[in-house]
This record gives sequence, C-alpha cells and structure tokens, in this order.
Amino acid sequence: MRCCEACFDDQYLKDYIRQHGRLGTCQYCRSRHRFVTDAGDLQHLFTRFTDIYAPVNAGVNVPNDADVFDYGQSLAELIQEQWDVFSDKLIRRDKQSDLLDDIFTAGLHNEEILDAPDVNDLWTDHDWLHTSLLEQWYELSDELKHPEQHEDVAPGLEPTEDDIAAAMDPLGWFEDDVERAATTLPTGTAIFRARFRYREVDDRYDALAIDQMGAPPPDRVTSPGRANDVGVSYFYGAEDERTAVAEVRPHTGALVSVASGTIVRDIRVLNLPKGMYLSTPFEIQDGYLRSLLESCDLFNRLNREFSRPLRHTDDIIDYRPTQYFATWAREHRYDGIRYTSAMTKDGINLVLFDPAVVRLVDVLLVRVEKVEVTFAAYAGEEDD
Repeated sequence: MRCCEACFDDQYLKDYIRQHGRLGTCQYCRSRHRFVTDAGDLQHLFTRFTDIYAPVNAGVNVPNDADVFDYGQSLAELIQEQWDVFSDKLIRRDKQSDLLDDIFTAGLHNEEILDAPDVNDLWTDHDWLHTSLLEQWYELSDELKHPEQHEDVAPGLEPTEDDIAAAMDPLGWFEDDVERAATTLPTGTAIFRARFRYREVDDRYDALAIDQMGAPPPDRVTSPGRANDVGVSYFYGAEDERTAVAEVRPHTGALVSVASGTIVRDIRVLNLPKGMYLSTPFEIQDGYLRSLLESCDLFNRLNREFSRPLRHTDDIIDYRPTQYFATWAREHRYDGIRYTSAMTKDGINLVLFDPAVVRLVDVLLVRVEKVEVTFAAYAGEEDD
C-alpha cells in the first residue's frame, strides 16, 4: 500500500517522501500525481512512538482500579493529538489508523504480525509507575524548601543540599538537552539595571553614582534573591529600561535610578523564554524522544518558576529551587540565565553570574508617571 506526502502535515515526513518516493496515486487519501512511498518504508520513523506510548495495562501503566477508557485512545489519536502528524484530508477519510497499521505490519509474516503494535488497542502516554523528570524536580524542590520534613541522613541530622543533590539529581540527563535552548549574547549587548533610590546633590535630586548601580559586593548580600543565596553576588538586569524600572515595583511618582551599559564579552546564557519545544518527533534519534520530551517539560517549567512574581507574604524558601538551578547552570559553565519578566509584557530579565561581564556607562534619574493595575477574582488556585 502506497501513502503520499498529502497524507501528512508533518514537514519532515513530507520532505522524506519527496526525497525517497516517486510520483503516483495515494491508496489512502486518494491524491493523484503526488510523491508516494510504500507505507512500510516509514516504519523506522514511527517505531519511536512505541517508546513514549504503550497499550493500556491496568496495574502497569494505569492504576488497577482505573477505567481504561478514561486513560486510553487509539495510537493514531494519541499521535495526532500531540504531534498533528496526519493531514486533514487523511482524517476526513478516516484512514489514519489503517495507514499506521500498515506502517507497522508491512512485510511481516503471520507470526511477526502478532508481535507488531496493535494500533486499535487503547494506548496511553500515562505511566503511573514512572517518575518523570518534572516530577523528580517537584520532589527535589520540596526537599530544598522543607528539608526538615524529609528523612534524616543520620539520627539527629538533617540532609544538606549536597546530600539531597547526591541522592537524587533530576538534572542528570537534562544537561545533554538544555544546550538546545542556550544562546550567545554578543559583546555590546545593551543591559539596564534600576534601583529604587536616588541622592540629593546641592538641594536637588539626582541619580545614584554609577559605582552604586552595579551588583553589591558579596559581604553586602544579606538576603537571598531569585538566583543567589546570601553572600553570593550576581548582576540582575533587564534588556530594556521599562522592564528594569518595573522590576523594582515602584509607585506612581517614585524616583528611580536607571543605569545603562553593555556586556563586555560574548556570553553564553540559558534562554528560558525561548522555551524548549520539538517541531517534529522525526528529527530525534530513535529511543531518545521520551527523555527529550521530559527535558522540554522541565525547561519550560523553570521559565515559569523564574518568572513567577513573589508576593510580600511569600517565604524566601521559595527561592531555593531557582537558586539551585542557577548554581547548576553556573557549574555547567553558563554565564547566566535569561528569563521572562513578571512585571511587564514581553519584558526580559538577565541574571549574570559574573558581574564583571557588565560595564555600566550612564545613570539617569526617572520619575514613574503611571503604574497600571489589572486584577481578577481570586478562585483559590495556586500560582502555576
């Protein structure tokens, strides 16, 4: 049976069929004068889905008392729901499961067909016995915030951060994937930093001196930040003045000192706002798709955690997971982290581990003319 480029919406598959196929008539979507290929020729591309999906099996990948119909759907439905692989034309003819079955069984003999994936079974991407990378991160975050609630490493001793990290490091394989979302900021990249302070000079208000606008020395870091612990000095800045001012949470009429400068060398940063996504599952090496998907989930969660605005009632222990990740990034030779601002739309912040990579050149005193407030009824949900 021959399928064609018009059976699929995935660009990788379209290009593959055009490269390896020949002109003809499709036996699935009935398109004519299209590049076609035997369905079985795509088997090596589709076997990766049996790594991330499995037939529903009570007590193995869903709870024993689960209603399997609440967890399962056909393999073609699962693939389409997550990846949009099949074209509307194929789906209108309701041929996606037939095509998928032929992809897995083409060229097999009777006994071999019995071992092939049954695409009409109920399949699931859920596995209640598997702890995902994101779930491991949640567990580690809880231990970092509340070590006293977890088992002692010895009678009378609480686990240290090193004990926790050694026992369970969810970032182990993450380091092989995270470079996908790193970026280089070139020398000369503009950066801004604001402080909710000013000075009086000759009976008038003026901006702080430029030497007061950089990162504080370590001995003056007496409270933790989003990425740093007490005694650790990082440079926090923004990519535009408006975001820098908004990050100090000023009130209307407030005077704020705003420094502008540049990065003095090329630096490599983790680019959290870019996100980590896969445009197609087929460009990934077979057997590697599940771990990369889990890395994507964790990376995108980290951007939300860095961007989440902390309320005055929040505890500083909420910084511990992001501090842990910043330390991990620094130890893996990244120069900093780029993350979304919670205070301005489309605003971007930077935390740089070596303050010396920034040269501030000017300081301006500004007056905040307007602070906009939007709100909605609180429904009791926690911050995501």
